[in-house]
Amino acid sequence: MIPALQIASLANPRVKALVRLRDRREREETGLFLVEERLVIERARAAGCPFTEVWACPARLDGPGRALYDAIRAGGVAGVEVTEQVMDKVAYRERSDGLLAVAPRRVRRLEELVLPASRPALVVVLEDVEKPGNLGAVLRIADGVGAHAVLACGGADTDNPNVLRASRGAYFTVPTVAAPRDEITAWLRARGVRMLAADPAGADLWDACDLAGPVALVLGAEHDGLTPTLKAACDGTVRIPMHGAGDSLNVATAAAVLLYEAARQRRAGGSTQSR
Repeated sequence: MIPALQIASLANPRVKALVRLRDRREREETGLFLVEERLVIERARAAGCPFTEVWACPARLDGPGRALYDAIRAGGVAGVEVTEQVMDKVAYRERSDGLLAVAPRRVRRLEELVLPASRPALVVVLEDVEKPGNLGAVLRIADGVGAHAVLACGGADTDNPNVLRASRGAYFTVPTVAAPRDEITAWLRARGVRMLAADPAGADLWDACDLAGPVALVLGAEHDGLTPTLKAACDGTVRIPMHGAGDSLNVATAAAVLLYEAARQRRAGGSTQSR
């Protein structure tokens, strides 16, 4: 095994290059992105994500962190060992646990996605969801219910460090594709997947809709909701009732309500009659 490179200077060019990977344009140009936090790195590794480098701060590593670092290094991945100051500089999260991996970006395309033939498809479509933490939270929920894909339109930054962090590793288990609205709509139509728009003024209550069949739950931006164009392309609308002062839920919370209702109906083996 090649000894790990030792870096103690904040001015080191490799440190500066890693910091730049926080920027979307830099990630797109270099074809690299960052994976932080031991749990997320473990799940990325279990999902077969290939690492190009692993950075570690020995002073911060606990026993499991050291074991993971050694296992990644034993697989032939180059290691970089740094001081606490340097780790705090390159890490996106505050008070890093001392481990960070660099990996090649994964750009998935719609035509590469395959929906299951053995059970009804369950897909989430997100339009113009700007906050990476919300996208990550939706991925975590989608993973929890066994959804088959998350499709993002409107320029989502799918490998933003906050997406990975909020997803708790679900980024590596739930197929995630960013594509134009019309392409997503056409892809779903071609596969017989009904599109159901979440709307505060929706025609049907969330627990009165049939979510047991192939369905794509379509949710909009945090402030403006769905665009008229995408809403018009949907086959129906669903609402989650609000009994307080607010008119809608956070997009990730709304996704959780709808996805777990879909999971409930599928577990029950039937559909809910509209009322």
